[in-house]
Parts: sequence; structure tokens; C-alpha cells
Amino acid sequence: MVFRHAGAIAGRFAGSAGTAFLDLLYPPHCSVCACRILSVGPGNISDVEMICSECIKGILPPSAHRCPICSHPMEGMLMCPNCEGRRWHLSVIVAACRYEGVVRELIQRFKYGRDQSLVRPLGGLLARALDDPRILGKQFDALIPVPLHPLREREREFNQSVLLANNLRKHLGIPVADLLCRVRVTAPQAGFDRAARMENPKGAFALRKAFRPGASLLLVDDVSTTGSTLDACASLLMEAGAGEVCAVTVARG
Repeated sequence: MVFRHAGAIAGRFAGSAGTAFLDLLYPPHCSVCACRILSVGPGNISDVEMICSECIKGILPPSAHRCPICSHPMEGMLMCPNCEGRRWHLSVIVAACRYEGVVRELIQRFKYGRDQSLVRPLGGLLARALDDPRILGKQFDALIPVPLHPLREREREFNQSVLLANNLRKHLGIPVADLLCRVRVTAPQAGFDRAARMENPKGAFALRKAFRPGASLLLVDDVSTTGSTLDACASLLMEAGAGEVCAVTVARG
């Protein structure tokens, strides 16, 4: 009985009190500047709160005037230059913030510095995209991470889109589906002009497995610029019978 009572105390301690105690022993630190973050209370540190209040000021929201489809900034424009002459297979690409400053630094450390701990703050930022009116209220059947080529994934040791999709799953309560594979190594999109970015992903992907016809699917990636990679994935999914494909990213380049 004594041991059962002790176990019950330990169980309660492992809850909110335990969390508070661990916060004292191992206080959370900002993912950007490494300063200590003081929690408001037990268990109150959210994903985005892994970034301190000062560094959060450096996270820029999407442009207020943006393309309703690809989210390209459109201040002073009547027509989206990124959508000119294009037929989208995606319904919409929603980015949580701009690919500048703090967010750019975090994503580059995540992908190229192989710092997988950053999936928590970046996943918290990505979840903000779910509140965008263009997808708010939509019912999706699965999250689809943009695949890396096996050679690139072995080199990096993980696929950042898979980690972000798994993190986002807890917000939506839907499965992550491995429907696509990358069959051709492509050069990084960074540094290409718009025309090259649009051509680069063509023929790079293939369908890995079948899915229910009419499914509503949500693609997940870290950054979108022209949206060409996301749309190449959406094209395959739509041809295979998807009812709708949307996309969310942490940032818009």
C-alpha cells in the first residue's frame, strides 16, 4: 500500500508539478538568441513560445495585400506576376510568415544545420497558417509532406517536411500520408530565376501509393516562392483522383 501511495504521488508529480519542476531544472531557452524563457505557469510554454518575446518581434506576418492563390505580395499591383500564364493544380498556398530575418535563420539552421529541435518553434509558426481564412474550416483527409530524393534525405538525415507535417498533425488530428516520392534529384530552387524555378520540379515526383478518390489533401513544406514544387506535387495528386489540394508552408520567399 505504501508503494502504491508513493506511486500515486509520483504520478501526480509527473503531471503539472513535475513540469514546473523540470522547468526550474532545465529552463527553456529561445531558439534564436538562446536567452532563458520564463514560463507563465506549468505547461504553458507553447511551440511558438520557444522564441522569446524580443525575437518574436522579428517574425514578419504575410503581406496584407497578397495573391489569393499563391500568396505572392501584391502591394500596388492589380494582377499577380507569379500567377501570370499559369494554370494551378493547387487551390491555394498559405504561408504563415515571410522568409526574412528570424524565420530565415531558423529554417536554414533546421535544414542545413540539421538542428531538428527547431521543428517545435517552426511547427508552432506553421500552425498559424491554419487560421488563414482561405483554408479555415476546410476538412482535410491527410497531410502530404513534400518528399526529398533518397540521396538528399540520406545526406541531410531527415526530411524537414515530414517533421513539420508530423508536428502539424497534432493540431488537425489527421494522418500524415506518404503518397509521393521524388524520383529525380533537382538542383536547389534558391538562386534560380522564376522561369527556371517553374521548370526545375517538372518530372521530379511520382505517386507512391493510391488513395481514396475525392480526398481533400494538404501539402506541407517549409518554404514556398513560386509554388512550382508544391504545384508539381498537386498535379500528380489531382491526376490520381484528389478532390482538392491545398498547401501550407512556414514561410513565403
